Amino acid sequence: MSKTLSTKKSKRPGCLLIVMALFFVTASGLYFLTAGIRDAKRLEQTLIDRYDWANNYIPSPDGAIPPQRVEKFIRVRQAVQTQCLDYQAVLTGVANLDKIESNQDTTASEATSMGMEGFNSAFSAGPKMIRFSNTRNQALVNEEMGMGEYLYIYLTVYGRQLASEPDSPYSGMEEAYLSPRAREEFIQILNNQLAALEASDRQTSQTKLADGLRKEIETLESGSQSSPWPDGPIGAARESLAPYQQELAELYCPGVVKIELLQKNRGFRFGG
Repeated sequence: MSKTLSTKKSKRPGCLLIVMALFFVTASGLYFLTAGIRDAKRLEQTLIDRYDWANNYIPSPDGAIPPQRVEKFIRVRQAVQTQCLDYQAVLTGVANLDKIESNQDTTASEATSMGMEGFNSAFSAGPKMIRFSNTRNQALVNEEMGMGEYLYIYLTVYGRQLASEPDSPYSGMEEAYLSPRAREEFIQILNNQLAALEASDRQTSQTKLADGLRKEIETLESGSQSSPWPDGPIGAARESLAPYQQELAELYCPGVVKIELLQKNRGFRFGG
């Protein structure tokens, strides 16, 4: 009898240690996630304070992007490449969860392995998303580029690639597509450009560009096309990007456009 009681008592400290360890791991994870969110928000607020909210950005009336601004954009793209690959791995892991159910030939051991990978990917999505935003925001601070300019150049550069996302390996992922917020902000930026063009002394010589901008705004507002400039930008914007076309194409990350353009809301949380 005394031996049984002694055995039960000896197990209790071990259970307590396990509970404490789990609590510590969970609390630590939440702390570092919260700290990451705080850092990302702080960096992005720095960008907002310096360059205003994204939808207030006004491109050059003719759409020209100076070479030094394209080169700064390229350096930001280079900075986020590791995070791009990390988040693509998350999407692949999550996709494997769907394959377990649809593939009847999967063995039990393969299903277990794929399931563990998928669950690990799902749990790591939040921290990796924050890390992505942190890296991008720090790179923008370093390059003295606001979120509005970055969004404008990104969607001007990668319109063709975004239009091809339905055929990519990530076609079933929400992250692969432009968020409603990014679409609305880009529409407003194009409206800002159109207003600047109409107010300039080049209006009469840029009738074709003005018509092109109006058409692009209308199609984006109607939702009749999935991404901006699916055939590439027009006018001076196309000419500005031509020398960098190959380098920019190599820095595109399929599947993560929503994460690429993620921004903090005017309130507490991040928004697409």
